[in-house]
Amino acid sequence: MRRRALFFLAFILSTIVKAQWNDALVQVPSQKDFTAGIYGNADFSSTCITTLFAANFLEGNYISNSLKKQVSNNLQKFDRFDAELNYGVYGVWHCDTIGQRVFNFFFALRHKSYINSTFSPDVFNLALYGNAMYAGKTAYLMPFSLNMLSYQQAQVGLVCTNFNGKAELGIGLSFLAAHQLLTIDERTGQLYTDPTGQYIQLSSDAESYRSDTSGNAAYINGYGASIDIYFRAPYKLGNRMGTISVSVNDLGFLYWNNKSLYYKKDTSYYYDGVSINSISDLQNVSFNGASKDSLQNKYLSFQRKSFFYTIPSTLSINSNTDFGKYHLELGYNSIFNANDIGYIYAQGDKFLANGWMTALQVGYGGYTSLNMSIMFSKQSHNSTFRIVLNHLPGLLLPGYFGGAGLYLEYIYSFGK
Repeated sequence: MRRRALFFLAFILSTIVKAQWNDALVQVPSQKDFTAGIYGNADFSSTCITTLFAANFLEGNYISNSLKKQVSNNLQKFDRFDAELNYGVYGVWHCDTIGQRVFNFFFALRHKSYINSTFSPDVFNLALYGNAMYAGKTAYLMPFSLNMLSYQQAQVGLVCTNFNGKAELGIGLSFLAAHQLLTIDERTGQLYTDPTGQYIQLSSDAESYRSDTSGNAAYINGYGASIDIYFRAPYKLGNRMGTISVSVNDLGFLYWNNKSLYYKKDTSYYYDGVSINSISDLQNVSFNGASKDSLQNKYLSFQRKSFFYTIPSTLSINSNTDFGKYHLELGYNSIFNANDIGYIYAQGDKFLANGWMTALQVGYGGYTSLNMSIMFSKQSHNSTFRIVLNHLPGLLLPGYFGGAGLYLEYIYSFGK
């Protein structure tokens, strides 16, 4: 029973860190009276943006045509990318009895940052090459969706380890502190460029939410709450035992204060430049900040208001079958409100001597196409350390695939 003490918390951590990572990547050692852990995760993945392109972009290096070409070769009808930075600490008190039920109580403090998007090939081409290639053509800017979000989470919860016999049931309740938000949703967007470059015409139906951007903006710009629910039950496949798990994580919202910004507009915009007939006309043409502000007020007029925002939540379903020193896991993860598509995977776990364990996962979906992850874990008497490398294709072939991820965790158990 103690062997399952951190299962629910480990499951939450792994699915929150990345939808492609699952609970079997975090094997739970034999637990003591109290367990504390610390973890951190950085992850990037994309269907088209290569790891090499992303690295050069983040470092501020020159983006050569060859780097752009690598991305262009990967463009599909709809493309996606995602980047995350998550870290936190947690603790668990084990095996407290209430009536005939055995419970494990836990708490966690976490920071979560996300940026994800779905976009058309034309959006990438316009951003990297400009609109010259679209002379006499229409560039389609939809669908385009961008989410940037960061917040902090304080969570408490419990797991009943003998619910209805051998099943497990868990729940976690969280208080959220909102930090930053930017969302853009382009429902309709088309850009036409005149064949001779005399004018451009843009039609757009867009909506955007943004947290306070003023110079004196507070670190905490709102608050919210979320809930996690988890259920696991055993099954038997021939003479092999296994478990099936279902969970919903981060089902909740954030309320952003009245200094937040909101934009919504369905409009068409025609621009044919500035006419200059003589040098004397230059004194009447303004390219300073006032001109910029007037254009922004006319076409990108934000209003300040408070609003509710639904945070990304994860649905996870997986089965884990015991083959002795080997485990086979099959699963499905989907992140809602995050430009994600469902992710399916198969994973094999191998338990080695001297407390070592390794796991290899192969999957498809999420924010990339083909994904591979590998995990190494070392368990000693009172502690466990694990490292996960995610998106191996992007790490091994950075000029062809998009993705790179690293997850680190250290757990220490106190008591007998």
